[in-house]
Order: sequence, then structure tokens, then C-alpha cells
Amino acid sequence: MKCSNCQTDIVDNLTLIEWFKTPELLCFRCKQQFSRLGGTIICPGCGRKNEGVFCSDCQRWQEIEGYTLQNRALFVYDEGFQRWIEAYKFKGDYRLRKAFAGELKQELENYSDFLLCPIPLSNERFSQRGFNQVIACLEAADCSYKVLLERKKDDRPQSMKNRFERLQMPQPYKLKGDESKIKDKKILIIDDVYTTGRTLFHASEILYKNGAKAVQSLTFAR
Repeated sequence: MKCSNCQTDIVDNLTLIEWFKTPELLCFRCKQQFSRLGGTIICPGCGRKNEGVFCSDCQRWQEIEGYTLQNRALFVYDEGFQRWIEAYKFKGDYRLRKAFAGELKQELENYSDFLLCPIPLSNERFSQRGFNQVIACLEAADCSYKVLLERKKDDRPQSMKNRFERLQMPQPYKLKGDESKIKDKKILIIDDVYTTGRTLFHASEILYKNGAKAVQSLTFAR
């Protein structure tokens, strides 16, 4: 088998059951690249590693929006994760969508009663990249999802904005389709990185306004 991140050969003694249950594997070196957040003490709002209390960012969101997100993240946004997302999202190495498919699928088992809602790309961004980086990871993990949101217009990529510009960003989303499909449903928004939280709050606002019962979020990194 090959490493699902760097594509090098993996020599491992797997049973037949393990072979079918673990379709995507990381080599030892790539396992060290991603720092899991699971089992650590985190902010109950954004999922940042801290002492288990609401961080200053989430306290400000509470003042602005009247609530905090229940965001959870798979990994710490550190140098290793930055290398992965640079190669995958910005340089377009589509093979890297499988890098942590097993971990993502396992985490999403905790949300079996939620509709999975990936953050959409603008048409311009999709044309440039050729794929939605979040949807590609969900498909690599064999997880079903619903396209519930769409962007109203193209804008500069979030990565090109500073913190102030991100926080001042106007509502970019609208509901895709009829509101009946989300009314009284629990929805999990999925995005690649939690930075300021602005994107997730915009998305949750639209979902709540259209009748969602509860909205939480999961990001690949925080």
C-alpha cells in the first residue's frame, strides 16, 4: 500500500479485516506531520487548545452574535498542517484529499444524526482550483453530505485577507434550494481551517434563519 499523503510505499502487516477497514493509511513520517487535537483540553466554543474555558475570541463572538459555535477540529494548525494545505488547497495536489480520510470518517461517526454541510466555493474559485477541498476530503472518507449553501458572489480568497478584513466580511452565503430540507434538522458545517470564525458564523446564520434546529461545526484544523 502507498501512503495516502506522500505516496511512498508502506510495508505493514495488516490482517484481511484491517485491510478493508483501513483503506487510507499514513506512513510513520506523515503521521508525525499532523498533530491531533483529540483528547486535549479545548475551548468549548471554537475548539482551540486551552484550559477548557471560552477563549477571548469566543467571548467576543458571544457579545456580537449572542451565541458561540460548538466547533471541533481534527488537528492543530501548525507547520505540518500548513505544509499539507499549501500543497493540497493552493497548489492543487488532489491526491492529498485522502491524507486523513480515516480520521475524518471516524470523527464524523459522532455526528450520525446531523446533515453534513460543506462550506461552498465561489464559481470563480472552483474554476481555478478544479475541486472543493472540503467536499473532496468528505468523498475520500466515503461520507455523504448535502450542498445546503451557495455563495452569492465571488470575492477575494480568505487567505488573501487580514484579520480585520475577514471579520468585516458581509454575508456571502444564501440557502441553496428550499428551506424545508433543513427545517428542524441538526446540521454540521464542515470547513478546512478555523481562523477567525467569521465564515462559520455566516453559514450558521443562514441555516438558523431557515429553520435549522441546531448548528455545530467541524474543521480540519484549528
